[in-house]
Amino acid sequence: MKKLILLFLPIFFIFSLINFSFSETLELPAGIWEGDVKKGKAHGVGVLTFKDGSLYEGKISKNKIHGTGKYITKDGEEYEGKWRYGKYINKIDKKTRKIIKLNTKEDYFSAGYEIKGKGSASRKWFEAEEKSGSYVLTASGERKMEDAIRKGSASESSGGGGGGGGSGC
Repeated sequence: MKKLILLFLPIFFIFSLINFSFSETLELPAGIWEGDVKKGKAHGVGVLTFKDGSLYEGKISKNKIHGTGKYITKDGEEYEGKWRYGKYINKIDKKTRKIIKLNTKEDYFSAGYEIKGKGSASRKWFEAEEKSGSYVLTASGERKMEDAIRKGSASESSGGGGGGGGSGC
């Protein structure tokens, strides 16, 4: 009997160190999740098949696409890499990027472009569109960039004047 206990004790110890994760199927508003579930939410690694036939394979955190994964559109386009709260950024060049957004609350996919600002707004990105093979700011993107430049110029010109001089005694 002691030999039997000594034989199973190491096996039991090894299994106690392993974190078991069970794959389940959840019906989300956007589609069907087959993968890890925690507290009734998609959480971990799995596959989300959207109602339109597109597919996401990868990590989800509390029903939000977040982490490494790959999205395949119904037309076969693939976007693979790091997703942050349902948003994927595909760098086209230093000043242009494509933004892909996915939402598990509804069957939602959107793709758009952004262009890096100029002047005092050079650290911000603004909405753009593709026209004849090049990328230009949308009307909304132009307004927002002009506002950002104006705000940046105003804060630069009103920069706090130097501290007052001390009184001489």
